[in-house]
Amino acid sequence: YHAKEFPPWVREMTGYGGSPFSNLVRLRINCCYGLEHLPTSLKNLIALKQLIILDCWNAVSFPSHLECLTSLQELQLFVCSKMENIIADIAPLVNLRRVIIRECPSMTCLPTGISDLPRIEKLEIGGFSSELDMFPFPTIDTNGNE
Repeated sequence: YHAKEFPPWVREMTGYGGSPFSNLVRLRINCCYGLEHLPTSLKNLIALKQLIILDCWNAVSFPSHLECLTSLQELQLFVCSKMENIIADIAPLVNLRRVIIRECPSMTCLPTGISDLPRIEKLEIGGFSSELDMFPFPTIDTNGNE
């Protein structure tokens, strides 16, 4: 798929609660080389448990309002060369168990709230911009307090 954005029918199908995709639990967006922006209507897929975005080389932005995806258990982002920072706060995604962000060399920081996920079991990160010099994890003092 080489278009810069998804066709209107995809945006319409994910755009509201009564859509045919409202019960979708797994979404994999793969090899959309020309895609620049993921549709903001993804926020309406409230039953979504797994979101995988793979080999979308030109995608520069991740949809905001991820906090609406409260059923999300797994977020994977692979080989998105131009993907900039995820601006959404992912702390409200309390069911998130796996976060994998690999080979996104334009990212300069991790998503806000990543250190606050209560059920995180797997965190795999790497291949970020050389400007990323710090991970946003809480510091622990010698008394064991954050």
